[in-house]
Amino acid sequence: MLARALFLSLCLFGVALGARPGAHDRPWQVLTQWDNDIFAGSDRGYTNGARLAFLRELEPGAETDHLLRRSLHSLSGASDSTFLSGFRLGGTEDLRFAWGFGLTQLMFTAEDEFAPFAPDGERPYAGWLGLEFSLHAKSKRSVSSVTLSLGTTGPNSYADDLQTWVHEEITDSPVFQGWDSQVPGEATLNLHFDHKRSFGFPPGPEFGVDGYWEWGAAVGNFRTDAYLGALLRAGYNLPATYSTPRLQLGSYGHELFRRADPAESPFSILGFAGLRGTAVVHDITLDGPLFRDFDTGVDAESFVGELLVGLSLRYGSCELSLSRTFRSDEFTGQSESQEFGSLLFRLSGAF
Repeated sequence: MLARALFLSLCLFGVALGARPGAHDRPWQVLTQWDNDIFAGSDRGYTNGARLAFLRELEPGAETDHLLRRSLHSLSGASDSTFLSGFRLGGTEDLRFAWGFGLTQLMFTAEDEFAPFAPDGERPYAGWLGLEFSLHAKSKRSVSSVTLSLGTTGPNSYADDLQTWVHEEITDSPVFQGWDSQVPGEATLNLHFDHKRSFGFPPGPEFGVDGYWEWGAAVGNFRTDAYLGALLRAGYNLPATYSTPRLQLGSYGHELFRRADPAESPFSILGFAGLRGTAVVHDITLDGPLFRDFDTGVDAESFVGELLVGLSLRYGSCELSLSRTFRSDEFTGQSESQEFGSLLFRLSGAF
């Protein structure tokens, strides 16, 4: 009952803020994302991830007035100074720019909660807590994003403290004993590049199908990788807005890829499925810190594949998505591949 009341209250709050935007109001989004393997009936590996994020569009026009707008104009491909041609937008008409920030925590544990360290074939203990600052350039058919993340591993990630509190005070479940063996503390700095491009399917009147290709890369001492993937969605009254259904560093929710029609029906229901392959060069939670000696006891895989399936509901300014991710082995000798569920709640408006 409490969760239902909170959801309805947030929806009413969003409708009140977003119902009558003025001429100079700019769209904004608040997102909460939660990944947890309890949705898959386990408590191991990537066991929990949580994010709270805010995004807002910049005022249209005069995109080159100051450094922020010049940077976004370059990112869009509308100028010749774009330094990554692969992230150019598909068409630069009706360009829109946005900024965002978020707070994210990630948690990784072994399966055996009583062992003082991760046994062979199980994931090392690790936690990460970080702030993310993002810039986004959007057209009708694609979006490019650059995100800077600043964080830390080790005790200052508070992963141990949070999991212990939840297990003792909320779920009354066993407390994991291996956190003293977690990946030690190291300040992390990461830069993420992400690009999504629409398939270009013609919009349907009510029931429709659309989706996007996506590719991106990350560089830093937290994670260095590159990925390629695609997502397809189908359903009733597909909305213009769409948010990344599960937590991904560097990728927030975006309005993909067109501005919402004011006459658009307030209700949507849809299903989605996606595939992604990632080439991994460095992952601090598996390889350990770059700037200090620490043996995690595992050898990370160089390629990881993922399958994502889920459902999404939207009413007015509120969106709720539930999804499940199936991930291939992330290190040699992994006893079981990873599965986890994700919940996303997005509230949008304008001011």
